[in-house]
Amino acid sequence: MRKTFASLVSLLIASVAFAQAEPPDAPPRPADNGGPAHVYYAHSYYKDHYNRAGLGDLISVHVQNFNTLLAEVDGNCSAIVLFMNGMALKGLKPESCDALSGHVRYRLRRTEDADAIWHELLGHPKGFTRDISISIGKDTQFSVTSSVTDFQLEVIPKPPFFIFVGLFIAALVLFLALCRRTSLIRNNVPGVAPQQQAFSLALWQMSFWFFLVVAAYVFIWLINDELDTVTESVLGLIGIGSATAIGAVFIDQGKASLDAATATSRGFIRDVLSDASGGISIHRFQMFVWTLVLGVIFIASVYNNLEMPEFSAGLLGLMGISSGTYLGFKVPENSAPAAGPTTPPAAPPPPPA
Repeated sequence: MRKTFASLVSLLIASVAFAQAEPPDAPPRPADNGGPAHVYYAHSYYKDHYNRAGLGDLISVHVQNFNTLLAEVDGNCSAIVLFMNGMALKGLKPESCDALSGHVRYRLRRTEDADAIWHELLGHPKGFTRDISISIGKDTQFSVTSSVTDFQLEVIPKPPFFIFVGLFIAALVLFLALCRRTSLIRNNVPGVAPQQQAFSLALWQMSFWFFLVVAAYVFIWLINDELDTVTESVLGLIGIGSATAIGAVFIDQGKASLDAATATSRGFIRDVLSDASGGISIHRFQMFVWTLVLGVIFIASVYNNLEMPEFSAGLLGLMGISSGTYLGFKVPENSAPAAGPTTPPAAPPPPPA
């Protein structure tokens, strides 16, 4: 009973707020003529931009001949469907309907049935907002005619986005500084200063996927307000990177010694692509290139579709084979003791007199 009373009070307060928040330049309602319903205006409840709304915001759709539409749904306001860019947002119910004024109000929320539509509306952002058309309909098949063709859908919220970019840049700068001055992604070689140790290809791959996945997860959450976005193939990539790094550490620890070329850095590219002999190794080059290729595909998928990609079993297998080949060739690398000064052979004894 208390919850019901609180809900009624909240609804009353909200109704008063809605009435006071109508845009001052809203067009007058056209007289109902008994014809088909027509959407002639839509607005949000932000005083500085009534023509813009994003996820979580409330919008009001103004309809001429609203009673005609209401009769087609047998007076059931919750059956009226919101359309954006001609696509029905299935599962999204109106917050309220006002038959006297012809207003239908929706809270823009993601629903499971309209997940693909929201990806289409919000994906491949070219700015903070996107112009869309707004209409309503009696079902998910057909929408009524509409004059609202330039409503701004907020794709990326500005303040959170700038905070995200700032924090990501700060984290990236800190990470690069740690990579440069510490042994964070370097071979942990005793007796060699951390900033002079060679870079590790396996640890670089592990950190590469860590940064990409974290940045993509926050970016998708920022736009889509989704939390369950990590796919099984992304977990597979992280697992491959982690297993490769662990395997490389065990192999290095099992060696009697490390060649000086492997122990000290010769520059990032040479470190990750070269073996102990100093030459470019095909197995290292293969692993490095495939990591970059999948990384580009990953970024493009997140940007275009606002979701982490589902790599096929073949691609994951190829990445696994590449990492396994790297570990396999790493075993004989520097397996012999480091080369040092050689002692000349003893002179043969003189022949007997």
